[in-house]
Amino acid sequence: MTAFSPEKTRDRLRSGVAGRLLLRLMSFAYAGGIAARRLLYKKGVLRSRRLPVPVVCFGNISSGGTGKTSTVVTAAMELARSGRRPAVLLRGYKRRVPPATVTILAKGRSVALDSAGDEALMLYRLLEPAGVPVVVSSDRFASGTAAATELGADILLMDDGFQHFALERDADIALVNATAPFTADLVLPAGNLREHPSGLARAKAVIITHCEQVTQDAVDALREDIRRFAPNAEIIESMHSPETFIDPASASQVDLNALKGRQAVALSGIGDPDSFEGVLKKMKIDLKQIWRYPDHHAYTDEELASAQQARAGLPLITTYKDFARFPAGWQDLLGGGVLILSVKIVFLCDGWKRLMRIVDGAGRSAD
Repeated sequence: MTAFSPEKTRDRLRSGVAGRLLLRLMSFAYAGGIAARRLLYKKGVLRSRRLPVPVVCFGNISSGGTGKTSTVVTAAMELARSGRRPAVLLRGYKRRVPPATVTILAKGRSVALDSAGDEALMLYRLLEPAGVPVVVSSDRFASGTAAATELGADILLMDDGFQHFALERDADIALVNATAPFTADLVLPAGNLREHPSGLARAKAVIITHCEQVTQDAVDALREDIRRFAPNAEIIESMHSPETFIDPASASQVDLNALKGRQAVALSGIGDPDSFEGVLKKMKIDLKQIWRYPDHHAYTDEELASAQQARAGLPLITTYKDFARFPAGWQDLLGGGVLILSVKIVFLCDGWKRLMRIVDGAGRSAD
């Protein structure tokens, strides 16, 4: 039985006049609902709660990949290096426990994928060397309370949650993908926007990501569009750069040039597969087969066995996020030749200093 795909359903509706009208009406209702909910919080009809330590939210106004995770990891590690005690709050998509359940990933605690979710495990694997815990729950107040009281965190970084008005923040950081500017998009479900672009006005900083994949003229035009909606925000440009390959079988690093000019296959289930595949192609890797699955897809034994047969001995490249969702016996199914592409975010000009001034400043203001 074929799994339901929102993207395919939307594409089918877009093919007809009636379907396009229906999508527009649904988008209007969705945008109105978000705006009304925000107004209720602003007027105090619905109450936002404040945690005992500062909160900085990294989010976006669109669905799909913008590079939040790389930014959160980099900021958390910098805070830890400077002597702060950060923790990351994550909602935890597709967990097999009630969404409000608080799950803590920290040193000395054993947690299963079912209770943490793939994104949380991936985040923690990246942050574990710096001693930064990850706390998972749809109830951000509960997870934040646990991070502050049980783990001693003195600043919380919320990965996603720009539209989560139930928790007060000291700073909102919005990310915009340069390859998918909001100016050419519509609100869900007709498009990929989570809210009207006017929501950017809440942000203290807007980070333009994936600048390496578009022209400078396109970046400049996007900067002007952001400025219209967020005149007081810092606008920071960044790019994503491949760092190394990781061989998960041996936990060793593999030089990026190892596959230059060679054939390989790519497998991903992420919000922005174009960026992932585009990086590999720029590295002069000849992708003979590409498998794309929906965002947060949990891979089955059958899917990996099929990929193993189809790749015909070629290296299989995937992402951290996807590897976290491989089944427990992945190595028996795929054998060797699996590589994880590790990507780092690079801020242009003095963007990193300006961002950390906001992040760390939000924390210091509550001291």
